[in-house]
Amino acid sequence: MREGRKIGCAVHTKEERQELLEALSRSKETGFPQFVLVYEKDVLMGFLFIYGEEGHTWIIHNADEKTYEQAKEMLAYGRDLCKKLGSEKLAACFQEQLEEVERMGKSHREARVAWNAEKNRKRKKADSG
Repeated sequence: MREGRKIGCAVHTKEERQELLEALSRSKETGFPQFVLVYEKDVLMGFLFIYGEEGHTWIIHNADEKTYEQAKEMLAYGRDLCKKLGSEKLAACFQEQLEEVERMGKSHREARVAWNAEKNRKRKKADSG
């Protein structure tokens, strides 16, 4: 659970921890919901929570906080998993996000860092000029 806090899947109380464990235990091998924990070299680094198609599609992940390569890998995995489970609608959601990351040539996190650096550079230039 401590690792969960690092990836944005925070639990603060015993009750929240129990709720998360119960939710993860409901992951279905051949359908939805799917709760995927992503590891890199035995370190928990991400998650894909795919709840299904009823009502609004509900996909939660932290690929936007990862590097470009990690984001691409996570989104492609989500897309392929949804296709395998027969959900073209959810696969299309992941595909759209993957295409956006590929268009940018960087992850959302990397784009945000670059945008903030440029904003700060312009601010410093305006302050000194």
